[in-house]
Amino acid sequence: MDTNNPLWYLGIDFGTTGLSAVVLNKNTGQHYPLYWQQESSTTNHDSGDRVFRLPTQTSTSPIVVKAPGITVSTVKPYLPLAIPYYSPERRQWEPMLALPDGQVPLYWVRRSLQAMLATLTPETVRTKVSLQVGAMGLESELLADALAQLAGVIVSYPADWGDTYQINVREAVLAAKLVKDSQQIVFLEDAIASLLAAFPTPEPASPPLTPESTPLGRGWTLVIDSGATTTELALVDLPYNPRQLTYADFKLQSWSYAGQAIDQDIIWQLLYPQMSEAQLAQLNLSQDLEPPLPGQPDPKRRDRALFELQHSVLGQALLKAAEYLKLILPHKTEFTLELGAYRWRVQQKDFNTAVITPFIEQLNQQVNRLLIQAGLSQQAISQAICTGGSAKSNRVKQWLQDKLPNAALIQDTVSSPPWVATGLARLSLYPHVFNRFQQQYSDYFLLLELLKAFPPTEKESEIRDYTLAEIKQRLERQGLNTVACDERLLGFLDGELPSGLIPTRDRLQGFSLASPQDFPYGDLADAKLFSPVGDRLYRANFQQHERLRQYLKLIVSSLSQTFDEPLIINFHHFYK
Repeated sequence: MDTNNPLWYLGIDFGTTGLSAVVLNKNTGQHYPLYWQQESSTTNHDSGDRVFRLPTQTSTSPIVVKAPGITVSTVKPYLPLAIPYYSPERRQWEPMLALPDGQVPLYWVRRSLQAMLATLTPETVRTKVSLQVGAMGLESELLADALAQLAGVIVSYPADWGDTYQINVREAVLAAKLVKDSQQIVFLEDAIASLLAAFPTPEPASPPLTPESTPLGRGWTLVIDSGATTTELALVDLPYNPRQLTYADFKLQSWSYAGQAIDQDIIWQLLYPQMSEAQLAQLNLSQDLEPPLPGQPDPKRRDRALFELQHSVLGQALLKAAEYLKLILPHKTEFTLELGAYRWRVQQKDFNTAVITPFIEQLNQQVNRLLIQAGLSQQAISQAICTGGSAKSNRVKQWLQDKLPNAALIQDTVSSPPWVATGLARLSLYPHVFNRFQQQYSDYFLLLELLKAFPPTEKESEIRDYTLAEIKQRLERQGLNTVACDERLLGFLDGELPSGLIPTRDRLQGFSLASPQDFPYGDLADAKLFSPVGDRLYRANFQQHERLRQYLKLIVSSLSQTFDEPLIINFHHFYK
């Protein structure tokens, strides 16, 4: 192995509340956690002022781009909703988000991520900037050289967030100039990254991350990664040689409930019932507002409830207070919350009964689904890995120990290197565990290929019903491997569109009232691309095809990426 010409890979764990990163030398397997440090403190070699997780809250980070007078509390949850495009007619970016402080283009939210990623460039290491980057165990000049010649970037993502999210994040990575080509950027599910972080580091690198008392071994392994927005699960039978693992070996589950949903449940289950008429008037909630069900994703209710809480001063204060209560109630039997002249008395037993128990019950159901899919009993699990703040509470730990009596429990700790980011960087050592076909044939690429198979030059008189086999033949003549994308192709024929292509009806309150009514959202939601006319017989809707062509053209004109060709992963020596 050539150690004189290292291949560098950057793992980026982009979470709802923070961003962490690890750079890895593939030739040695050595990983180096990155940290951020204010320029004024760089002469102080005490690591206490180093931050290994950069906050993604734009109101507290000086590096984030934002529109004048507008702050965005979080960035990540908005990126799966739509792809920003520039409207020549309106001379502005669309769609517009309706946020507590006013309207802001989704484009500027993506630019906020771009600004955070831009801190991971050689310039922030070599020059004096307000926020400098360093790496544990790596000299500054070597780190700058590594960041200047990255072979690839691996980014975390929730398993069911789809291609719209990946396109937005990939666009931010390219705009930040971390790499030059979209083929150098891949995405790995959070739960798989959490597993890779627990693998022993190949010699001659540093010792494994896993505690010596609970070394990672062979056998069925459950991974639970629960952060702020989603809870990600994976189940896999680890072989003796982990390099033999492939993506097909994993059973994955993504559940849209985690820390921020727990915060909301604290408000609705513990604080809201105690509110006076004066407090309710100050919240100014809609009469028809239905609080979300505890422990449930309940996205329609949660989105609306959060939207209304964020649009009042008291609601914003309650959201902050709930974060604090979530941390303190596991350690206090009773606590009095004071917000100005208002007081709430909350008890630990009520917190456990009304908030944590529903969470664990639903988590238990998610784990049971994975066990049923694999045909396993609880006793068959030999080890469980828990990462993320919501997965490491004592109540969850106790439930897991009761649930899986034969499993060794492995948890990341605050003192650990960035766990998920480490696993992401290690994908270069275990490249077969990511979904190569999904990223090669994105939903947007497949959709465009389907439109190409039915060109607008076909005359109305030629319109007829097509069998599924005939449609596949057209695609195969274009060079498409239909076997690799059969399920998604059927979804398009049955009327589905890529998630986030247009904002769905139950997420529209997050956008301004104008955007969903304008082209292209209203027209695209009115009809399907194909009309089923029999058993696997389809008739093309050419008017809708043309609308979609124009919309995709509009999107692509605002991107540095294209959907004309498969995304061939171009990591140098990635599979050697």
